[in-house]
Parts: sequence; structure tokens; C-alpha cells
Amino acid sequence: MSNVRRLLLASLATLALSLVAGCGGGGRANISPGTMPSGETFTGVWHSPQYGEMQLVQTGNAVVGEYVHDERRGRIQGTATGDLLRFEWSESRELVSGRPNNTRGRGYFRFQIGDDNDRYLVGEWGHDANETGGGPWRAVRDRRRHPSLSGASSGTSGSDSGSSGGGDDFPEAGGGDAFPGEGSSSSSSGSSDLDGL
Repeated sequence: MSNVRRLLLASLATLALSLVAGCGGGGRANISPGTMPSGETFTGVWHSPQYGEMQLVQTGNAVVGEYVHDERRGRIQGTATGDLLRFEWSESRELVSGRPNNTRGRGYFRFQIGDDNDRYLVGEWGHDANETGGGPWRAVRDRRRHPSLSGASSGTSGSDSGSSGGGDDFPEAGGGDAFPGEGSSSSSSGSSDLDGL
């Protein structure tokens, strides 16, 4: 085998490894915070096609929350910088009564206002120390409800200073909702097409 051919094969192998490492391998999302729209916060009751109902409360730059979906119960705790929330999540999933399966990880949400004037969270989650690699995590804010976190998970009043008015129904989760495109994508997702929920 000639030296040129060996060099070419080695270069192709290196390129293939770098592409695999950058596609869904997890790690920290390659995303920078933007400006949060005036008067908005992450506080609200959010409906996610992936994780059901989420209740988030923001106090200063600290955000705490809970989510419930079928047999899953989870908690979120993170820090908001502008329109970007980086968080840790922990979840208990009880498929067999009395035998919960506990998992944890990290993730991020970017706050966006859609063309329909609804408020959206667009992000990803990962296992353990990874913010990415697990899949998408998107949500739309319920215009009619305010969060009411259980127990001592928040220590806040639960008011929703950032909710928009109006009595319109929010889109049903998983029905082909038109979530807005991501302003920036992480290294694990090069696509801004969010229609395939």
C-alpha cells in the first residue's frame, strides 16, 4: 500500500471519529446565552411532548422545578443566564410498585417567543454529567396556569410574572406542534427543524 493511500485512509478514519464524537455523544452543549425578552422569566407551567407537565419557578437567576409524566417524577434545578437555562435533573420512575428506578443528568433550555406569541423552551438533555446526547426536551407555556411546586423544592411564592395573557388553548403535546427553530444548536444536533416531535 502506498504512503499516499495510507495517509488518505488515516485522514478518513480521523474524520469519521470526529464526526461520531460530535453527533449525539453527549457533553456540554455548544450554546451561548442570548438576551431574555423584556419582562420574561422561566417561571410557568410548561407542557412538554417528551416529559409532560413541568412547573418552573425562577428567583433571581436560580430556577427550580418539577415534572410529572406517566410513572415519571422529576426535579430540575439550574441557573439562568439571559435566555439560557442550564440545569441538573433527577428522576424517579416506578415501573414496579415500591421499586423506583432513579436517574439523573443535565440539560439546557433556551427561552423563545414563537410567531404565534406563545412562549417556548427548546433544549436537550443528557445522562450524568452530559447536557446533550439523551434527546430533545421542548415545552410550551400554559397561558392560564401558574406553578405550584410541592413541598420545599422551591421556597418561592410561585407567581408567574412572565406569563402572557389571553385565554387561548396551548397546543396539545405531540400533535406536530410547530416549535420555533433553535437560535443556536449544540454540537450534538445540527438540525433546527423541530417539527418531528
